[in-house]
Amino acid sequence: MRINIETSELQAFIAVARQSSFRAAAEGLFITQPALSRRIENLEQALQERLFDRTTRRVSLTPAGELFLVHAQAVMEELELAVKSVEQGMAQRRQHVTVACVPSVANNLLPLVLKPYARSHPNVRVRIIDESAADVLESVRKGEADFGVNFIGAQEAEIDFEELTRERYLAVMPAHHPLAVHATLNWKSLAGEKLVSVSSSSGNRSLIDNAFARVPQRPVIQYETNHVAGAISLVAAGLGVALLPELALRNAPYKGIVARPVTSPVLSRAMGLISLKGRVLNPAAATLAQALRDAIMTKGKRSSARED
Repeated sequence: MRINIETSELQAFIAVARQSSFRAAAEGLFITQPALSRRIENLEQALQERLFDRTTRRVSLTPAGELFLVHAQAVMEELELAVKSVEQGMAQRRQHVTVACVPSVANNLLPLVLKPYARSHPNVRVRIIDESAADVLESVRKGEADFGVNFIGAQEAEIDFEELTRERYLAVMPAHHPLAVHATLNWKSLAGEKLVSVSSSSGNRSLIDNAFARVPQRPVIQYETNHVAGAISLVAAGLGVALLPELALRNAPYKGIVARPVTSPVLSRAMGLISLKGRVLNPAAATLAQALRDAIMTKGKRSSARED
């Protein structure tokens, strides 16, 4: 059985019971006395009970009214608690931010951004999903991440991709390698070299394979790793040359390696923010996204200046 009672009617009933006056109750609720009377009448009709005894001098509760007052107050108190609970829950939810990004961003850019962000947002908990480009895209698509930093996603219909910069690929090699004497390299100069590469499932590998498809003599992929950090370790050990995105080399904790730009053609990837199409970021996530946006664009301008 559906209970056809409105909260405004309960508020009117409680106000009259407390004030023992329709006039005072109407003034307290900022409504007219006729409007107040209609709410009480609707409530009495729904309950099929008279709630007040009214005389020219006073208003008092009937036995049914006294019984109903206890429950009406409890209902309004519970409703108030429910509203406050939801409000507090939403506030706490807004204090959680999840960002998905490729490892090069997580290792070399995100820490620089999070340090000032932590000072301005000390109560915000940040979860970082640092995975492959495909996993980052899937985290955003499923709503697990508020937004992501990635180099794929521009072709996805349900994803907004905001390109912020283009990141060059560099040939990374031991400092004593014969090619290290050159300021820049072309693709032909890498022919016959033993390459250290990330796995074939990586988005980086797809870009590199497409570039090598235009080269008559392809280098031999001698070593394959799942992560860029592993590839850098093998290069540092003198096992080969790796083609890696520029950001992955920033702050690399290895000595004895050098990086040279590869030209003719230049290999680069678009780096940007991705989000679920139409999704509005909460304030904490929006602020972090803007901080990353500024950092990536600043990095891009510095790279362009070095090229000039």
